[in-house]
Amino acid sequence: MSNRRRLARERLEIYLVHLLLAYRRLFIIIALLMLAYATAILFINLLLGIITLLPALYLLLLSNSYNVALYTARLAAWIGTLGSQDD
Repeated sequence: MSNRRRLARERLEIYLVHLLLAYRRLFIIIALLMLAYATAILFINLLLGIITLLPALYLLLLSNSYNVALYTARLAAWIGTLGSQDD
C-alpha cells in the first residue's frame, strides 16, 4: 500500500471519528427511540423486534463508547478508500 493511500485513509478516519463524536447526543436520542419501538414490536412479532433491537443497541454502543466509534470510523474509512486509485 502506498504512503499516499495510507495518509488519505488516516485523514478520513480522523475526520469520521470527530464526526461520530460530535453527533453522540443525536445517536443516543435515536437509539432510545428505536429501543422503545423495538420493545413495543417485540410483543407483536419476535423476529422483527430482534431485528429492530440490534441497530438500537449498536447506536447505544456508538454513543457511549469511544472504541466502538473508533472502529466504526476505521471500517468506514477502509471501505471509503477501497476502490481509490494511486496517482
